[in-house]
Amino acid sequence: MLTYENAMPQHSEPVAAVIATYRRPAELQRLLSGLAAGSVQPDLVMIIDNAASPETAALAQASELNVRIISLPSNPGPGAAWKCGMEHAWEAAEWFFVLDDDVVIGPRVLEQLLAAGRHADVVAPLLSDSEGNVWAFPEPANPALRSRIREARTPADCLRLLGPEPHEFCWCTGACMLVSRRAVEKAGFHRTDFHMLGEDLEFSMRLSTYVRSVFLCDVDVPHLPPIAGAESRPSELSHRRKFLSLLQNLTYLTLHSPHSRHLWRYLPGNFRRYFRTMPLKYWWEALWAGLGGAAGQPAGGTLGRRLRQRLAK
Repeated sequence: MLTYENAMPQHSEPVAAVIATYRRPAELQRLLSGLAAGSVQPDLVMIIDNAASPETAALAQASELNVRIISLPSNPGPGAAWKCGMEHAWEAAEWFFVLDDDVVIGPRVLEQLLAAGRHADVVAPLLSDSEGNVWAFPEPANPALRSRIREARTPADCLRLLGPEPHEFCWCTGACMLVSRRAVEKAGFHRTDFHMLGEDLEFSMRLSTYVRSVFLCDVDVPHLPPIAGAESRPSELSHRRKFLSLLQNLTYLTLHSPHSRHLWRYLPGNFRRYFRTMPLKYWWEALWAGLGGAAGQPAGGTLGRRLRQRLAK
């Protein structure tokens, strides 16, 4: 384990930013710069490096923040990284600022999330893409708001249609969320058996079951593609692996999670998207992934590993 720490003052409710990263030094540098420029800075930054790269260590040493690195010997996925980071920061924080390495944190984001946290245990912003559109919709707990939010294209549309007040969610994308220690005590940490994609969704579902969990339409966090350009874009095989992992995890959640609520309404659309975008010769992969999830295994289980081994051939 590699650690590096700088001194930094704490405030009354200390915040630990927990970042899962894997071979994205440029994105991580952008994220650290955003956190350092914030009106409220985290008291501790836990970087869980699933690539154990020297570039990550160099970024930590150059940061003005109080940074600790945990370099993992393999890539167990973001769920395992976030869990590891929260466990190591457990005694030092009342709030965990859970982050993917490819989000962009504006100067007032943490301040605004903490303000909403006075009346909730989990707070998530809206996520936008590189074109300024909503990247992924949270699922409002209020049925009347579910169709309304899907009329929106941009965060500004969401704000106009839903208003600035916090709205409780059933689930949300977990690339950026503020979670209290009390919430984790009640709901538990991220699961580590999802391989990739879906572990943040499952985590948010559990949180919203046990504590008040809200999203804000007046806080927008960009969730952007790789900085480096075309050469860093995922290959077709990498894209298929991620998509299949998502399908297996969503199937598992739909059929086996007690917290999934009405996720079954959205599962067929994800399979249709795979079949429409992938050649016919790859359809058997989606069926395998679906059967794995139906059998009670997330993508990190035996059937998911066997599928990835076949893809590697």
